[in-house]
Amino acid sequence: MRIFPALIVAGVIGGAASVAMAETNGPYIGAEAGLNIAPKVSFSDSAKTWRDTQKAGYAILGQLGYGFGQTRLEGEIGWRANDINKVTAVTTGSGSGSLDAVSIMANLYYDFPTGSALVPYLGVGIGGVDVNGNSIRLGSTTFTNDDQMVFGYQGIAGVSYALNDCLSLKADYRYLRTTEASMKEDPSWGTNSGKGAYAAHSLMLGFTYKFGVEKPMVVPVAAPAPVEPPKPVAAPIAKNFMVFFDFDKTAITADAAKIIMAAAEQAKTSKATAIHLTGHTDAAGTAPYNQALSLHRAEAVKAALVKLGIPAAEISVVGKGKGEQLVQTKDGVREPQNRRVQIVLE
Repeated sequence: MRIFPALIVAGVIGGAASVAMAETNGPYIGAEAGLNIAPKVSFSDSAKTWRDTQKAGYAILGQLGYGFGQTRLEGEIGWRANDINKVTAVTTGSGSGSLDAVSIMANLYYDFPTGSALVPYLGVGIGGVDVNGNSIRLGSTTFTNDDQMVFGYQGIAGVSYALNDCLSLKADYRYLRTTEASMKEDPSWGTNSGKGAYAAHSLMLGFTYKFGVEKPMVVPVAAPAPVEPPKPVAAPIAKNFMVFFDFDKTAITADAAKIIMAAAEQAKTSKATAIHLTGHTDAAGTAPYNQALSLHRAEAVKAALVKLGIPAAEISVVGKGKGEQLVQTKDGVREPQNRRVQIVLE
């Protein structure tokens, strides 16, 4: 069993201002180009063997994918080309021709969140690779001018750097390998088919462009209707209060305690007959977990009001989970203003 080559993570350093890391949600396209190194390949039939040594070549890739947060599914088409350097058969000498590969792959990626514009990623892929021995020659002997589509697989490691919400630069290393390709031999060499496995190490630079990126929308709060003269009107009595919580917490903060105290005093002054508490969470986490968390937050506020002298029987609690956001965000986004309990006096 061959040892899988070590994966090299390349860094991209930009001079632009730092951009907060955003998960990939929705469709995207990408393209890459770079250096392709194809190791020696031995092609053997039942009686004879020839070995190709390739010069450093190039690789060009195009991608179309869809992101699901930290994971991505992607279709990729690639072209790798390496001219022949030497050929070893009965003798060894300077060869000609090229060893090329056209790949059609399905890739799966995982993006590692860092909270910054720099995002490392790992990926694997499987698909078909058309290995082409393009007029491989040594002197007057042509070994093959044939190609065959075979199964291929690859490993990927790299980093991307977000220039803005849509466009990212990326650098990665790829190791591609195939099962044995059968190349029909030229009559000047033999009448059989030589079999050999293709492999390539690729160092790539490119970009990714995401489509349909939307920024969170802040829901405007309607201004109260103006009070018309002529008679001066007393200031309206506050009946709505809102307290906020830390991420994934139910503990009452110092600021929240002051607001709860003000709500309790107002309830006593206005002789409120009922107090309704509605708990909410942000969009991070599962729906069942957030439903329970929102209810626990409402219960925490109720306990604080009871300590301030409000009868427990006058307080109702309900949890809304992450379903009714104050600031509209995509699923998985941590938004402080959505982690809240609304207090309504009646």
